[in-house]
Amino acid sequence: MTKIRMDFIPCLLIGGLLLGLVTFAGNKYLESANEKYDTQEIPEGEIGGAPSADTPQVGSIAEMKQNDLFYVVTEDFNYEMYHLFYDDKEWNALELPSGEVVCVRSNSRASETVDGYKIQTPVGCIVSFDVPDSLADQLDDERGMTFSDTSFYVDMMGGRLEAPDDDEIKFRFDALSVLAFFLGTIFSHMLGAKIGILPPVFPKRKKSEA
Repeated sequence: MTKIRMDFIPCLLIGGLLLGLVTFAGNKYLESANEKYDTQEIPEGEIGGAPSADTPQVGSIAEMKQNDLFYVVTEDFNYEMYHLFYDDKEWNALELPSGEVVCVRSNSRASETVDGYKIQTPVGCIVSFDVPDSLADQLDDERGMTFSDTSFYVDMMGGRLEAPDDDEIKFRFDALSVLAFFLGTIFSHMLGAKIGILPPVFPKRKKSEA
């Protein structure tokens, strides 16, 4: 069994300390990102926020195109439950009272149940956008629906921060912590060897006598 050289023990402790510090920093970063997401607010009447008293309610694509800002009250009460994915973002398909279906990005925290089961959406606006076939295919597979107009999407997200990807953040900091451990261990030993308090990492072999 391979034994650990005694001179590496303090270096392993330094590497372990760096690993712990990076892990601690990662946990703090994740806590901060989640806190920012949970506490952010968008004022009423702004894109991604709840409608204000003067925000017009619309029920069709034609009415959407007549207003800069608007909101919808829809019987499609579960539209936010069916997520479509494109460009590392979540999208939804919203069925309007007219029966037309539009592509949206919605801030679900600003949605509200009204009249018992209908959903009042956040404030939105039309954004020019070529809805990709991948979104249309996902919609067809998930809900058996098609977009009525693929030349735009409705932004009901605004400047709201998106929920942090906990798994991705943890993976990145785990990788950094392992790297910090190995680099901390090796470089601390190299430094100790350079100043003469530790033997070389790779001791030179003595030449055999002739």
